[in-house]
Amino acid sequence: MKDKITVVSDVHGNITALKAVLNDAEKNNATEVWSLGDIAIGGSSTEECFQLLDEVNTTQYLMGNWESAYLSVIATQSVDLDNPSQIYFANLVQYEREHFSDIREKQIKNLPMIGQKKLQGLNFSLTHNLPDSNRGHSLFAFREQKNFDELDFDKDMDVALYGHTHTPLWRFTTEGQMILNPGSVGQPWYSRKKLMRNRDASYLLLTIVDGKIEDVDFRRIPFDIQAELNHAKNLGFPYPELYKELLTTGHASTHDRVKLEKINQENNYRQKTKKFLIDLSKQ
Repeated sequence: MKDKITVVSDVHGNITALKAVLNDAEKNNATEVWSLGDIAIGGSSTEECFQLLDEVNTTQYLMGNWESAYLSVIATQSVDLDNPSQIYFANLVQYEREHFSDIREKQIKNLPMIGQKKLQGLNFSLTHNLPDSNRGHSLFAFREQKNFDELDFDKDMDVALYGHTHTPLWRFTTEGQMILNPGSVGQPWYSRKKLMRNRDASYLLLTIVDGKIEDVDFRRIPFDIQAELNHAKNLGFPYPELYKELLTTGHASTHDRVKLEKINQENNYRQKTKKFLIDLSKQ
């Protein structure tokens, strides 16, 4: 018996990268897809990404921190209009809402924090980050062993899969359980500049044969960055210059208050966000 699992995480609305990854997985005879969260926000095509994943036997979805943050803005209508980073995120939320199909927000609300799979006698746990928190820096590759041991929330678990850090990883818990991170489809990241030169999409192809893990294949798949940027422009995606910088260099400007303040002023994003929040409160 043979199963090939495509493990993806942190697509962040990058439909061009996701298509390239899924095409590669199909060529390698993958049988199903597990998504570890953060399909949404950051790129121009979250709705298309969900639709595509729905078409390719995706049997697991998870709630990423960006899905959680999206829901928080919608639920609370709380944005600090003096904080350029919050205005930036609110504009991305508004963009997503304008492009979502009728079912998408309901699907996001129902995403689980934890997934568990049993395949050929092997037990897999799936989280976006820690089992009780889908955000934070606890599981970055350089962090201490005790943080990774928190993934050992089920003693029957053989393999823990998580995402969030955008960086591929293979290590073990103190109890010997395998820990794997597929990296990011839409926004690959490394802490070292020279490694960031590779902007290819990252995913994991896991092969299981007769009850044993036969192969753990960390794959890097090139995609047409300019095509993705053109697609975003055609859709009216906000902050196109920041998206270009992110895809070509890996540098995110999410917390660059000076840069964001300048762009927000030039595009009147503060007033746009204020109106969006008022409209939300009336719904």
